[in-house]
Order: sequence, then structure tokens, then C-alpha cells
Amino acid sequence: MSLSLNRENLLKFRAVKTFRLQEKEVSPITSLSFDDNGKYLLTAAANDNMHLYDSVSCKFLNTIGSKKYGCHSAKFTHAQNECIYSSTMKSFDIRHLNLETNQYLRYFTGHGALVHDIEMSPLDDTFLSASYDESIRLWDLRSSKAQAIIPSVVPNCIAYDPSGLVFALGNPESMEIGLYNIRQLNKGPFLTIKLDSTSFNVKKTWNKLEFSNDGKYLLVGSSYGKHLVLDAFTGEILFELSGARAFPNREFMDNGSACFTPDGKFTVGTDYDGKIAFWNHSSSISNKSLKPIASIHAAQDSCPRTIAFNPKYSMFVTADENVDFYVYDNN
Repeated sequence: MSLSLNRENLLKFRAVKTFRLQEKEVSPITSLSFDDNGKYLLTAAANDNMHLYDSVSCKFLNTIGSKKYGCHSAKFTHAQNECIYSSTMKSFDIRHLNLETNQYLRYFTGHGALVHDIEMSPLDDTFLSASYDESIRLWDLRSSKAQAIIPSVVPNCIAYDPSGLVFALGNPESMEIGLYNIRQLNKGPFLTIKLDSTSFNVKKTWNKLEFSNDGKYLLVGSSYGKHLVLDAFTGEILFELSGARAFPNREFMDNGSACFTPDGKFTVGTDYDGKIAFWNHSSSISNKSLKPIASIHAAQDSCPRTIAFNPKYSMFVTADENVDFYVYDNN
């Protein structure tokens, strides 16, 4: 993304396209995924459908139904026409799907409960899955059986760092995050971060971990209206991001209400008041509670809950029951 992000430019993002389902199909969007090149967006919804969009031209392309098995945490592999996603009915298998032919390429079997998060490695064709069966599993797209099983306490959140060599495993219940070397899983976490629940009063409600693309920061995101930015190397809490209105609890999962911008300098978050908030943590003094430096209005008739920034283009997407596309507008 060539656009230099600053307060002035962030305020120039506009909602340009909203996609709404037919009334009988309206259902919360539970995951958002851009492909590596930023050209396509894949969403999964609680109505057992995935939707494919052209994110460059902001066009809807196709509906991919998974009525028999359900769908959640649909993520692109490194192949532009393939995805993996978790089943929500009949079994807890992860499915590898060709989006062009609608043919399954492989099933990944072994989890004994719902898989609520899948993270593709940025390095190769391995991926992690987090399940309510109290395990995190490492997989390879070429094999149906897990390469490794990491015991965990549920609920849990996972994230790869940009090198693909480290991943974070967080537990909102205990307020702990473990950092693991992917090549030394048998040694357990090489760093355990204990968050102070008195200063970050979102116990049991944070639901997302994300590393910045420069590897410097680790975001602890929630739907509570507050987020944390940690030092990705030491685990030190650098900033508490506040100033957004919390979302009410709901039955369906989501992937958090905040994300980093591609340059890692800003956090972008949704607000239950119908706004998109921007926090600047790159030029702020650490150990501070940060308020948004600016905000823009969400798309008309939308109250977006989840958000994802395109890795390559100057645009981001928000979703709840609608999917809204925001692009940089210099006019």
C-alpha cells in the first residue's frame, strides 16, 4: 500500500459500497479474510454461507454455500482460489475448498469440538486452528492429520507473527498470552505475558490477537470498546486504547473490533455508536491510555462490529449483518 497514512489521510476514507443480504437470509458475519494480494475478500456468516468479493472494484462475486456443515473462520490459503474453514455442524472437521470448482481438496480431522479460529502461516502452507476441545493444532495442507497438538485452556485466541516463526496463544479467562517458537513447540511458550486485569477491565471479552506487519506490536482486541497494544518482544503493555462504545454480547462469534493498519502505526476500530475510530500508537508516549485521534462515520444503516484492513490496497472492510467497503477518497 503506497498511501502514507496520517490523521489527514485516514479522515479521507469513505464508505463507498454496502452489501446487504435478502431479509430472509440476514445473519451476522463471523469472519473476514483478504487473500495475499488483497484482490479478494472472503466472508463467512452464521447462515452457513460464505461470500466472495472483488475488493479492488468493490463487487460481489459469488455465494459459496455450506448448508450441510456450516462455516466459520473462512481464510484464504496462499492460493488465490482456495480457502480453509471450520465446520459448525455434523463434525468439527476443517475443510479445504477450491473456490472456483467448489470441490473439497482435503478434510482435516481430529478436533473434538468447534474450531473457532484458523490462522494461515505467512511463511508456508501450514496453519493453526484453535478449538473448544482445549487444543491448538498445527496442520499442513498436504496432510489430513495434525502435525502437532498444543494443549490449551478455553477460550483461546491465536495469531502468527509476520515471520511465521512465532505465534501467540492467549486466554481471556486467565488474562495470559504465551509466545511459542513454531519449531520448538515441545518446549512450551518461551514467553508468558500476564495482563493486569485491573488496568484492562475486559476479562473474558477480548477475542482477538494480531501482530503488526513490522513485528513490533501485538494487539489484544475486544468488542468491549477497549484494546491493548503490547510490545511484541517483551510483552510490556504499551497502550490501552479507549474511547469507543462497547458492543452488546451476542450469540455468534466474531474476530474482534480492531485491527492494525498495514504500516503498523495506527489501530482502526469499530464503535457501537456507528463510527470507525483511529488510534495513533506510533508517535505516542508508552504506558498511556490513548483516545482516538479521529473518527469517521460508518456506512449508512450499518453498525459494523468486525473490521479488516486490506494488506495491499488503500481500503478496509467492516461487517456485521452488512459488509461495507471503505476506500481512500482524495476528492
